[in-house]
Amino acid sequence: MTELTQIELAYQALVHGSPEERAKAIEMMGEFAYAPAVPHLIELVRDGDPGTRYLAATALGRIGDEAENAVEVLLTALRYDDMFLRMAITGALISIGQPSVPGLVKALFDQNRAVRRASAMALGKIGNKRAIKPLQVALKDSDPGVRKLSAQALERLEAS
Repeated sequence: MTELTQIELAYQALVHGSPEERAKAIEMMGEFAYAPAVPHLIELVRDGDPGTRYLAATALGRIGDEAENAVEVLLTALRYDDMFLRMAITGALISIGQPSVPGLVKALFDQNRAVRRASAMALGKIGNKRAIKPLQVALKDSDPGVRKLSAQALERLEAS
């Protein structure tokens, strides 16, 4: 079976398969960085069960900057109370890169400290200089974790 045939079959399973088939298909879409699956993966992050959301976010991260359309949904899902999902989403936003920066800057001031922490870390790894001033403000955050991650992000940005 050719790689193209595998991708086509996985894509069909992603759309119409059983939960087990869909999970395998999501993983394959990420492995092959199959950008046409992005709209379906976005829907799974938005409406899937926790495990499916995690797999879809991970696949979007592997697709990288071609998953730019997922930024808004990923930023919304960053607020879900699931540490593992938040880690996958943060990784996806870092992989998507520059298109994530405006939303991450806004998330740096979210009410949820875990969202602020994830945002600070992601901004440091993406490396956009526009994040310097917001990160400097975040150095005064009430949460010590946010302050620490903001300082680390600023060190990275200033070193680059």
